[in-house]
Amino acid sequence: MKILLIQSDHIYLDFLYRTLGGRQYTLEMATDGYTGLAMGLHARFDLILLDTNLLRMDGLDVIRRLRQENDSTPVLLLSRFGDSADKAKGLYAGADDYMVSPCDPDELLARIYALHRRRTGGFNAPSILSVDNLELNVAEKVAYRANQRIKLTAREFQLLEFLIKNVGRVVTKAQILEKVWDNVPVSQTNKVEVYINFLRKKIDRDFDRKLIHTAMGIGYLLKSGL
Repeated sequence: MKILLIQSDHIYLDFLYRTLGGRQYTLEMATDGYTGLAMGLHARFDLILLDTNLLRMDGLDVIRRLRQENDSTPVLLLSRFGDSADKAKGLYAGADDYMVSPCDPDELLARIYALHRRRTGGFNAPSILSVDNLELNVAEKVAYRANQRIKLTAREFQLLEFLIKNVGRVVTKAQILEKVWDNVPVSQTNKVEVYINFLRKKIDRDFDRKLIHTAMGIGYLLKSGL
């Protein structure tokens, strides 16, 4: 699990590293809200641990900006303020959970586990699909390649989801129209070509290993880059 720590208090940051560092988590750090927001928007994280009292940008403003950008990464808010009004402000701002700091290490680990389980769809129904370094979170409608977030329209996401669910198999333009465009006339296969080009620009253009391939005269397939 990849976790972003946004914390201006170096003593508490050391506590978080000691609590989480030996548990096979990948930890990245920002010591002010502005930097933390930039990191959260430009890379994939499974969880953000966010303090409310930050340098350069308040923690609640960080959450609001993340949600305004349609970033649905789970946020566990850590605050020294524990009354119900402060908790309500944090949750209304977009936090997924709230803990009063300093917190108990075992409770912190349990809440991290619960948030991650919720994000991945529980024990038996994972909602994250991946091929090579491409990752698709079906539940949250978010895509990443090499941990960099890719902005997709709803239709582009539907098309990419269909391709990744059929990874390694050629799908025809007619099949794509049926599943992604709800049975529009087969004569409109140009829609598929246009959206495949959109996806290639977003998914493959900046990478040597191409994932979207053409089966000449048949359709398309998504497979691990060569």
